[in-house]
Amino acid sequence: MKIALLNLQYDNNYGGNLQRYALITVLQRMGHDVTHLNLRFKFFPESKLQYFKIIFWRIYDRVIHGKRAPIFQEFHQRKKYYRDCQNTESFYNKYIKHTKIIGSKKELSKFQKFDAFIVGSDQVWRKKFTQMHGVESFFFDFVKDSTKRIIAYGASLGSSENELSKEDIEKLTPFYKRFSNVSVRELSALHLLDEYNWSNPQPTLVLDPTLLLNKKDYIDIINNNKTSNCPGNLFCYILDLNNGIEEQINHIAQTKNLCPFFSSLKQNGISVPQWLRAFNDSKFIITDSYHGVLFSIIFQKPFYFFQNQFRGNARFENLQQIFNIQANQEISNFSCINKELEKQKNHSFLFLNNALQYKSF
Repeated sequence: MKIALLNLQYDNNYGGNLQRYALITVLQRMGHDVTHLNLRFKFFPESKLQYFKIIFWRIYDRVIHGKRAPIFQEFHQRKKYYRDCQNTESFYNKYIKHTKIIGSKKELSKFQKFDAFIVGSDQVWRKKFTQMHGVESFFFDFVKDSTKRIIAYGASLGSSENELSKEDIEKLTPFYKRFSNVSVRELSALHLLDEYNWSNPQPTLVLDPTLLLNKKDYIDIINNNKTSNCPGNLFCYILDLNNGIEEQINHIAQTKNLCPFFSSLKQNGISVPQWLRAFNDSKFIITDSYHGVLFSIIFQKPFYFFQNQFRGNARFENLQQIFNIQANQEISNFSCINKELEKQKNHSFLFLNNALQYKSF
């Protein structure tokens, strides 16, 4: 079966890149031909005239009102975006079959010749993360043939709070009903979909795709790419560093006699294989990242995690409920986690099998 996979716009996020790799790998092993829809951030309006008007008013505001906003800020944003993505682009090109760059809804609507369309995983149904191309794009409003198989795997709303307006829900409801099978990544999403009266198809809970692969799958990526020795043995993958986190890192490092080293999306960027090696080689992990927690579990490394409200607390709350783990404390006993993980993996694989064999769940 030819499958199109859609998730959030490509960027330098390690978890985002690895979850799409994991889902594609699982689907390929099931015998399917999968292509990632290479959605990218757009920095300029589609109309040149519209952009010239924007530039004119910025110049006007600078000259008349003394505002200091950059006149050509889109060029700076685009340059930074491509610079940030240098660390993950080689992984994406090597491991993920993808379309040409898609920068607009018009370009996205050209991709119709697939047997099935899958959206997920990650926060694909979180409105504030999808504004650039419209949340309706992630409900496949652009797919013209109503007979096409449309599936959601591990779709996330990111928050346990309702972030959709009444108008949003009314607009998206017909598109939700076109899905043949729906699964979500958080328990809170099940409650929200129920609140929206989205019960046909009935959604179910599945794992993030990264947990569907085994440690060996990620070790193979490390071994098949050039990496270097890590500069320490306490990996600190921190997206939003603050004084409280820094103090805890210093405390754990001193208590356990470990040498901390850092990586984030903003600085000290490393390749995807090197990022995986950081988990594999470290004795302890400290993170405020959802996927930082997942890969600590995959590599069976003791870890300590902080919840990150800005990036979606519902994801952390879900992990705590499913695996019975708590933030702000050391987690080193994996026996119960592994037992529940195996149970959830079986359920997640069953969902995918049913969805692609035209069975309800």
